Amino acid sequence: MKKQAFGAIDLLIGLVITAVVFMISMSALKGVSSLKLNGSSVNSESVEEHVDRQVEEVQQMRKQTIDYNKQFQQDNF
Repeated sequence: MKKQAFGAIDLLIGLVITAVVFMISMSALKGVSSLKLNGSSVNSESVEEHVDRQVEEVQQMRKQTIDYNKQFQQDNF
């Protein structure tokens, strides 16, 4: 009888210790982040602006390629 009660108490103590360690570690990790965007020098432009700029660059390169190919064909014929 004593061993069963001791096992239950031991389990509860272990859970309490685990909960306390978890709470301490979570509060310690709350301020630590690899992405600190607030008040930092990291460029925080939106994803949409970045994608729009890249699409525009690709369109310009495509137009340059088409123009080059047209000029090449005119010079050869």
